[in-house]
Amino acid sequence: MTEDAMRQRAVYDEYFNYVYAIVLRILHDCGSAEDAEECVIDTFAEVLPRLHEIQEQSLKAYLGTTARHKALNAARVLRRENSRNVPMDSVQELTAPQIVEEAAEENQLRQLLLRKITELGEPDTSILIQKYYYGRNSREIAKLTGLTPAAVRQRCTRAVKRLKQELSGWELIW
Repeated sequence: MTEDAMRQRAVYDEYFNYVYAIVLRILHDCGSAEDAEECVIDTFAEVLPRLHEIQEQSLKAYLGTTARHKALNAARVLRRENSRNVPMDSVQELTAPQIVEEAAEENQLRQLLLRKITELGEPDTSILIQKYYYGRNSREIAKLTGLTPAAVRQRCTRAVKRLKQELSGWELIW
């Protein structure tokens, strides 16, 4: 592996969660996990080849700005596609007011939960997303965050308790 490739890998490993959090914050209501991952990959694909041109002290800001722009463009495209495309098999479902109401309520609950998770701050946000959205275990999350598996488990437990307290006023089933 060349020195340039090793530096690119180190930058990717160090800033992946940062870039992913930015992208997810923008795409959470209009895109899928695959859309977010694709946007993260597009961000690194644009930045890594120009790594030698970017000053070390401005790398994080450059990555953040690029991720934000990529995610905003992706969100614009996804919203446009989602507003035009209604699957034919769901047309009958849309006519039932109860189903529409339930779907809207479920969407609001998802948005609330994601907002509350992002309010926890890093690394708790990344830990919860990696564990409950991607199904990763403590060892895998520890590698991504630089924490020990025990610290990941403890932070996860505490974060879930804080979420329960934050959401206690809502009628949610735990």
